[in-house]
Amino acid sequence: MSKILKFPTTKRLKSVPVRNSREHRISIEIRDEVRPRRVRWDVQFEIQEVAGFRGSKGLTDRAVANGYRHRFTVGSTYAARRLAIMMAPLIASGKIVLWIDGTMVRPQPALAA
Repeated sequence: MSKILKFPTTKRLKSVPVRNSREHRISIEIRDEVRPRRVRWDVQFEIQEVAGFRGSKGLTDRAVANGYRHRFTVGSTYAARRLAIMMAPLIASGKIVLWIDGTMVRPQPALAA
């Protein structure tokens, strides 16, 4: 017989209480020291998917290098939740920090086998 091993996944997030509302405030800080430009491109693509080009206005390489926390709004609860799901691998790896309505989105701790 073999034993089935369960490896922790980095794509899971703790449940984030996102209130039902028309507008949500989102803040993103990029903390990757090695490849901040590549992470910015990934983040910018996801921002444009949920908030359009107005959401990514001001997110430049220079701003990321200076430690700028990018702030924008999304127009629905679905968009805020979708952004958190799409950013889950970057959040879990510590490359970015995401806040939704002032609440930090955190990865779920890995379970010990």
